[in-house]
Amino acid sequence: MQSFDEKNQRIRQLENENRMLQEKVSLLEHNVEILTQAVLHASKQRFGASSEKTPLIYGQCFLFGELIDEFSDKTENKVINIKEHKRPVRKKGDRENLIKALSHEVIECVLNAEEAICKICGSELKIIGKKKVRSEMEYIPAKLVMKDYVQYVYKCIECGKNDTNPYDSISCAPVPAPVLSHSFASPSCVAWVMYQKYM
Repeated sequence: MQSFDEKNQRIRQLENENRMLQEKVSLLEHNVEILTQAVLHASKQRFGASSEKTPLIYGQCFLFGELIDEFSDKTENKVINIKEHKRPVRKKGDRENLIKALSHEVIECVLNAEEAICKICGSELKIIGKKKVRSEMEYIPAKLVMKDYVQYVYKCIECGKNDTNPYDSISCAPVPAPVLSHSFASPSCVAWVMYQKYM
């Protein structure tokens, strides 16, 4: 059984340990607060809104002699109202209805006699089909004409019949490149629009 002095000594020892632990807790809480503020500041600098504007100082002269406050007062009062616009949603078949009334002209892209030769065996190529590549609107002053580009597809008459060349050789006639892909615009239409806009 412990004596009275031993109990008092143990109580003082526990009180000292308690005081030391409380000081340590307060110190750690202070450190946590400092680190939290540092993290918030770093996040704000990295992800927050930033501006490179120089802060205005009252009475500071402008480059041309006026006061900055007067200059800023003049510019801040100007308000520009922009009228909103609505664009209708395109419906399926709008493009076809747009060009329905125009006359169509078919441009056939074919190979000439010198080009209609198989690149593999040198035999003559024969036409096996054709496909519509695109339509473009040609501008003739006071007249619009649709030109439908049709590309002819050729097949070698010899390839695929013998063991030397067992596969069919198919070629297509070259088609002039469009000015704008997936558009009716032709070089003349684009030139006319540019002329109207800038000249």
